Amino acid sequence: MGADGAQHAREKLARRSIKSPVNGVVVNITMSLGEYVHKQATVMTIAEIDPLNVEVFVPVDHYGTIVAGTEAEVMPEEPVGGVYTTSVAVADKVFDAASRTFGIRLILPNPQFKLPAGVRCKVRFLPAIHSDAD
Repeated sequence: MGADGAQHAREKLARRSIKSPVNGVVVNITMSLGEYVHKQATVMTIAEIDPLNVEVFVPVDHYGTIVAGTEAEVMPEEPVGGVYTTSVAVADKVFDAASRTFGIRLILPNPQFKLPAGVRCKVRFLPAIHSDAD
């Protein structure tokens, strides 16, 4: 096979390859080998688990004291366990009137996929440390 034939083979293979836009783990495969795939087809579901989103609902009494950048400790339930320090990425500006809570999102780095997604956690928000210059 000449150089043109090898390039043609690589191009054919590239048309039959699927690349994910995210790093993660395959959660569900919805198509089988040999099925026709069109642009809008769902081939598989991939869970992006680095970083992990930690979603917390906090009583409205804490509104304004927990803001973006507030440090927190995330403690996954057993069998995972451990304590992981991160910070608040988003504090919602809208309350849930029925539960009198608002949402907080923390972004927890998980580069080696050490932590599984979907684990219940406890979160402890750390007090802000102010210097004399504040």
